[in-house]
Amino acid sequence: MSSIVSLPEDVASRIAAGEVVERPASVLKELLENALDAGARRVDVEAEEAGRKLLRVRDDGRGMDAADCRAAFGRHATSKIGSIEDLDRLETFGFRGEALYAIAAVARVRLSSRLEGAKAGALVEVEGGRVLSAREAPPAPGTTVEVRDLFFNVPARRKFLRSEETERSALARVVEDAALANPEVAFALRTGPRAKLEYPAERAKDPAERHRARLGEVLGPELAKLLLSAQGGRGSLTLQAFFSPISELAATRQLQFLFVNRRPVACRALQQALYRAYEPLRPKDRHPVAALFLELPSEEVDVNVHPQKREVRFRRERDVFELVVSTLSRALLQSKGIPTLLKGSVLPPSASFPSGYSVAQSSAVQEDFTLGAPATTAAPHWQRSPLRWLGQIERAYLVFECEGGLLVVDQHAAQERVLFEKHMDRLEKGRAGAQRLMLPIPVQLPASAVERVLERRGRLKAAGFEVERQGKTGLQVTAVPELFEKAEDVTELVERALDHFLSPGAAKADARYDAAATMACKAAVKAHDPLGEKEAHALLDALKKCRDWTCCPHGRPTLVDLTRDELARRFGRSNAPPL
Repeated sequence: MSSIVSLPEDVASRIAAGEVVERPASVLKELLENALDAGARRVDVEAEEAGRKLLRVRDDGRGMDAADCRAAFGRHATSKIGSIEDLDRLETFGFRGEALYAIAAVARVRLSSRLEGAKAGALVEVEGGRVLSAREAPPAPGTTVEVRDLFFNVPARRKFLRSEETERSALARVVEDAALANPEVAFALRTGPRAKLEYPAERAKDPAERHRARLGEVLGPELAKLLLSAQGGRGSLTLQAFFSPISELAATRQLQFLFVNRRPVACRALQQALYRAYEPLRPKDRHPVAALFLELPSEEVDVNVHPQKREVRFRRERDVFELVVSTLSRALLQSKGIPTLLKGSVLPPSASFPSGYSVAQSSAVQEDFTLGAPATTAAPHWQRSPLRWLGQIERAYLVFECEGGLLVVDQHAAQERVLFEKHMDRLEKGRAGAQRLMLPIPVQLPASAVERVLERRGRLKAAGFEVERQGKTGLQVTAVPELFEKAEDVTELVERALDHFLSPGAAKADARYDAAATMACKAAVKAHDPLGEKEAHALLDALKKCRDWTCCPHGRPTLVDLTRDELARRFGRSNAPPL
């Protein structure tokens, strides 16, 4: 007997749906794209149980007649392409003709719509891919899609959905992306009786002004007003960019929004270009807040790379990379009062963009908090031998002679390690008391990020922090560990915690670790602070007692040990007699 059989249609449709529908947020993304393609000027979204129970999207777009409402649920049904050549010149967001078909395969869907100018509307109900009814409906303007009981017929997929807070955060991020890309359109998201995001349509004539106003709605006005703006062009490519000045970088990488032809994307070339622009000036543990809006002819970008249309590929990737780098670099240098002569290519003629360069390499923020002690248990020779103080280099490095060699200590990294282990010990033993604040400290974040932080509220509390929601784009910190003193330290800790919670290493992220590391970094002696011989010896003695004296909590080395033999080797000497 043959072992190869054709799958039943209902099974095949559910499997196919998995390419497009991963979670409520992916459903919302598809429905928002359809609404925008229909010319909507206002889109209202309601969600119950973070979209598991209900996701309703109502728009005021052109609408559909009864025949189109029924046809929209057919496999490969679309109004946006007619031939394979159309894929090279897409001007719409949705185009696969799979969205409603895929959603309806794994949910109970109700679509009502009225074609613009028609006297009656149409209503279609579909369950698990089967059309239950199609009839006339009241002539309400636009289109409303209700998606109920997502994955009701695929229980294995439903079990893999995350917590309500995480799914709400994902819904909010989809709306934030759409709102940033389309500032002239009004958006609203309601996820509970008192949880509502509202983005009114921006009416300014200048597109840059509309984008900046919308950034203020999404990121919060205080953060948005600090952003630089720049425009650039290269041939048929144009760029509108909003980004942090060097002095206002964030402790998180999660405040970056990339758009290509108003489509939110995850694009390695764009993100690498963003970091390359900051590369000469950016501290390794700080990250730009940025919103990049790239426009180019539709035939020069392939958006058909991924089933969810999140990834894109450029025909002229080098030009895109250079446009972003040159536009941002020029503005950053000018903001620091540095004259620029950036003209033409910013890369050697033989290069497209840096070989082997990655954003992950450009970040010193550690996502794996398993920084262990050295493999050997024997104390290193500098801990067992007398040291002679030689001095301080650039008021940053402490230099000692040790058995005819040189020991160079980074004073900031060394004291950071000492203070970190002290604070971490108190936190692990539950001795780091929390102090209530007379005036809560506000922290501005996008609504999607707020949900992620609140989801980890218990872990933050274990570290001595208490946080509450404040308005649409923020939190307020109402209690901090007794070791904290300054409001800006708390803001940075929350940003760092957010970055770790959303990173690939989130399972290992520990709010106590990050609290201790941030406190240690803020309290440690800084580079360029003068230290004398007595203070230098005291710091080195404290470093000897650490469980891991090799690096600071962020992974930077605390010292460099050039032994007598190593010095001799570097100078071409062998068997040099000791003094």
